[in-house]
Amino acid sequence: MRGRRLFARWGRATATLTAVLAALAVMAASATAQGWDPQTALGHDKAGPAGESLSGYGEGSLTPLATGLNQPKKLSIAPDGSVIVAESGDGAGTEHCTAGEEVACFDESGAIARIFPSGKVTTVLSKLPSVSSEGEATGPAQARWEDGALEVLFQDTNLDPTTGESPFGPGATFLGDLVRFGSGSPKIQARFGPFEAHNNPDKGEGTAVEAGQESAIDSDPYGFVPYHGGWAVADAAGNDLLWVSHSGEIHVLAVFPTISELAPPGTFGPGQTTPVPVQAQPVPDSVAVGPDGALYVGELGGFPFNPGTSKVYRVVPGHSPTVAASGFTAISDIKFDPWGRLLVLEIDQAGLLDPAAEEGLPTPGALIGVHHNGTKSTLLTTGLEFPTGLAIGWGGHTYVSNFGVLPATGGPGGLSGQVDRVTLPGSWTSHP
Repeated sequence: MRGRRLFARWGRATATLTAVLAALAVMAASATAQGWDPQTALGHDKAGPAGESLSGYGEGSLTPLATGLNQPKKLSIAPDGSVIVAESGDGAGTEHCTAGEEVACFDESGAIARIFPSGKVTTVLSKLPSVSSEGEATGPAQARWEDGALEVLFQDTNLDPTTGESPFGPGATFLGDLVRFGSGSPKIQARFGPFEAHNNPDKGEGTAVEAGQESAIDSDPYGFVPYHGGWAVADAAGNDLLWVSHSGEIHVLAVFPTISELAPPGTFGPGQTTPVPVQAQPVPDSVAVGPDGALYVGELGGFPFNPGTSKVYRVVPGHSPTVAASGFTAISDIKFDPWGRLLVLEIDQAGLLDPAAEEGLPTPGALIGVHHNGTKSTLLTTGLEFPTGLAIGWGGHTYVSNFGVLPATGGPGGLSGQVDRVTLPGSWTSHP
């Protein structure tokens, strides 16, 4: 299955978000083994890639709102202003396992939590399907309140390439689906695995697929937003943006192009002594509706994760996607603020083959603001470690899911998955 291994330090090449998050979990575990001091981790501030030219706007700050979360991913804002967070699972599944490129084990440790401004946490849904592989969990990716019900999008990383079905049986039915939880029984709104298997919109693009190292059929729905009476869904492994009607029909809005990158020497073995051009997969993992009514999609990017190669695309149905902003590294989420400015969240400023991780402490992520004229400002880096989700609520209140690859217990130095409140630089908030 595409994206279950990494080249170089983590194995073979990947294009999906699942393997990236697994790699980050390995990085966290490595950091623990090497004596990672969480206080140092929360305080360090390293520069971005060489040649980066972002205007200085001062440094924002983070305040923990809720800790003890199981690998929190995307965030959304409920009608009452509380924060809804998808917890993908604890990564500790040991039952219902299936062998593959890595052993994957199904359990029911996924959940949807609700966090109030006071920091009080309640569990809205529990015992949701989750798949653990090498400590990393995939399950609920995002949840949103809509019309008095909770819409939940589930990842799917082990689908049968012929049928698109999960190998874990009836108990794992929701994996890869958009599901509505309201009164009565849950209702599956759309199933993305079978759609990918039967249509394969990207036709298996990318060097890794061409080389036979990844399957041409793969699906990993990871982000969605209400759009035109239905939902726009970013499929990180399918490399496309899909639209789902309320009746469950799925249509392709956009297929994103590969990214031209250079694989460093040694990637393909000791005989490779010079960089080799490759076509990395785009891995669209976030979607937002812009102030102009168009859809905007952030890409994580695939192996070899060269810094500065991720883009934000603008999508208008019926037209090819166009680049709205570029020069980012490993985008994990995007949102627009109340003044129509784009905010982009990066997982790691140095890319997902971050050499700093060899020392046990990866380069922090970043929150970057894009001004109306297209210029960019780094708003926050310190304390952003494996940030996986971003939400903007009433009055511009901003939140991130931080340590998004850590479970509720057992993280390095006692750390866990958490949601933080972001204080943005005054120079950014006072000049919309």
